[in-house]
Amino acid sequence: MDATAAVGAVLASGTHRDLGSRIPAIAALAVLGLAVIAGLASLVSPGWRRRAPRAIGLAIGGLVAVYLVARGIAEFWVVDYSNPASYRHSWGGPSLAGVFAVHSGPGLAIVVAAAVWLHRRARQRHRQDPAVVMDNMETVEESGL
Repeated sequence: MDATAAVGAVLASGTHRDLGSRIPAIAALAVLGLAVIAGLASLVSPGWRRRAPRAIGLAIGGLVAVYLVARGIAEFWVVDYSNPASYRHSWGGPSLAGVFAVHSGPGLAIVVAAAVWLHRRARQRHRQDPAVVMDNMETVEESGL
């Protein structure tokens, strides 16, 4: 059986439909595996004792952030706008604004917080240290330019 036939057989069997429910479990196992590796590395290396908790926290936080942003974006296509009964019993219901606030609000908050963090970081990188600026000014004055 060639690869095309094997893929066709899997798609025909319907087992690919279960993949969507397994993605969070796969991601959780990957983070758990990374946490174990980082924990073992922290036993050996003193440098990893400081880096391991931060790396684990960033990995878990990043996965949660990606999930919330994707969920917030997907909510706009999941809701049936013409049928209020479809979202009446959802979190934030019975109003459409409440449903969007509950489902898309966390993703929007993450995007805004990331934009603010990136803006502040860019400004910090472009801002020069006053001591360096003063040294450069004295060098320019000494050279007579």
